[in-house]
Amino acid sequence: MNLQKIQNRVEEIDKMLSGDWKNIDSHVLICERADKELVLNRQGVNIRLTGNNKYYWGHQFKKFRENIDKYGSNYGYKDIKGSKISFHKYSINQEYSQYSNDLWRFDNAEEMKGFVKGYNTMCWILELKEKK
Repeated sequence: MNLQKIQNRVEEIDKMLSGDWKNIDSHVLICERADKELVLNRQGVNIRLTGNNKYYWGHQFKKFRENIDKYGSNYGYKDIKGSKISFHKYSINQEYSQYSNDLWRFDNAEEMKGFVKGYNTMCWILELKEKK
């Protein structure tokens, strides 16, 4: 799949939804946008995302990458880029390969999801403090 085409389609749907909803099937467009965003958000995520929460977790992984770019991590690596981080069943790695530097190790995927969610929450709290 061409990621640029998917991104362009998401932007096109956003434009359609920002206009008049009388002549469009908004439910179909919203579902299509959610599915396309999930494909974009899952880049580098090598665990299974299923069920009703797959969109939520896809967004959490995307937000984690953005927060790593903004706030960094507790490691001294200078070349950590959020866009290159990969998520595996037992680790979060610095590059797309599961054999690259482990940034964090976990006992299972659920523990990793909890860490990602907690990190994102802490970054959200930091953003709120910065606004005050």
